[in-house]
Amino acid sequence: MIQRTGVAVVRQKLRSMQRGQAFLVVTAGLVALLGIGALAIDVGVLWSTRRQMQSAADAGAMAGADAIAISASTANVTSSAKVATAQNGFTDGSSTTRSSSTVSVAVYNPPQSGPFATNSNAVEVTVKQTQPTYFMRVLGWTGVPVTTDAVAITVSGGSCVYALDPSNPGAVTVAGTGNLNSQCGIYDNSDNSSAALTVSGGGTIQAPLVGVVGGTNVNGGGSTPPSTGIAAFGDPLAWVPEPTVPTCSSYSTLNISTSQTLYPGEYCGGLKLNAGASVVFSPGTYIMNGGGLTVVGGATASGSSVTFFLTGANKASSNPSSYGGVNIASGANVTFNAPCSSGSGGIEGMLFFQDRSIPIGDGVGSTINGSSTSTFNGALYFPSTLLSYSGSSGSGFTLLVSYDLTINGTTSIGSNYSCLSNGSLIKNAALVQ
Repeated sequence: MIQRTGVAVVRQKLRSMQRGQAFLVVTAGLVALLGIGALAIDVGVLWSTRRQMQSAADAGAMAGADAIAISASTANVTSSAKVATAQNGFTDGSSTTRSSSTVSVAVYNPPQSGPFATNSNAVEVTVKQTQPTYFMRVLGWTGVPVTTDAVAITVSGGSCVYALDPSNPGAVTVAGTGNLNSQCGIYDNSDNSSAALTVSGGGTIQAPLVGVVGGTNVNGGGSTPPSTGIAAFGDPLAWVPEPTVPTCSSYSTLNISTSQTLYPGEYCGGLKLNAGASVVFSPGTYIMNGGGLTVVGGATASGSSVTFFLTGANKASSNPSSYGGVNIASGANVTFNAPCSSGSGGIEGMLFFQDRSIPIGDGVGSTINGSSTSTFNGALYFPSTLLSYSGSSGSGFTLLVSYDLTINGTTSIGSNYSCLSNGSLIKNAALVQ
């Protein structure tokens, strides 16, 4: 009886020990699971923060590259990049809502290393900040340094037709027999909700892409479907410097009706080529100070490596000193090519260049109606006035940048920038790393 009682006591003790061991095992397992869960939460928070930090680095690199594209210099790269990272929540030298540690934003142009280390058009942005932990503190980790990096580079723009008007309907208008056939993209900055882009009658647009800030009224045939609701944009040629304009002592429009060769310089009162005129423009920059440039039907004009800069008093009147645009009749035979470099005395890539100081709505517009044999190779830049256009790039390129744009005939836009030293004058920023 005594032996049985002793055995029972031993068995009871063994069962108690087993229950205790099971409790310890379960407790240890729960602690481990809680630790893994806590670690997962901390890692998730860190990855979420890192994604936000990467977005800031990407935005900074893009802004830095944009600064190069817009100004054609590196003067504003660092400031532009840091403004962009700040707008995305990471300001250099400051803390954030998630961490009291100081943010470090470093901007390198060119990048420190990698395939773009020697490219002066590339911008690298590195964003660093130590992020706090919560549950990982029990393991001794109170903070984890997080670093993100991005590289962007300026590339030749994929688009070449821009209407800058921010609000009016028909900023880009193609109607009737108008036909815009472009090898590159078309952008319309107007936010008009119903008719920022208007295509009607038999009008057509064919292009790799058509982007519109506002809405469209497309009733033409065979048009490329536009993408609406794109972000508003600025003047893509704002970085091109204007030439120095001397003061005119008097103004008188030069009328030409014979065969002549003209030379670069300032024409106070502008130029008018009448029927029967046959004019060759020598390479260089022609400043139309008042009066503008007019080529009537029956006139012939040609020029290689030429730039026409259009300025004058800010009044839409017939006074020779007043700003005048470009007016080329459909019956004229015109072949103009912009300079491939600045060595000729012209402005590289720029064919027609309107003075930016001409107020919107104050200066008269320009009408360029090329004949079947006319070509306009270069940038047609009218940032504050209307351009009504029909013409061809020939085998070269055309950039159309105007406040408002109307296509009034068959228009062919080429994108062969091979003669320019750095490709298209219009640059975009692209992330490459």
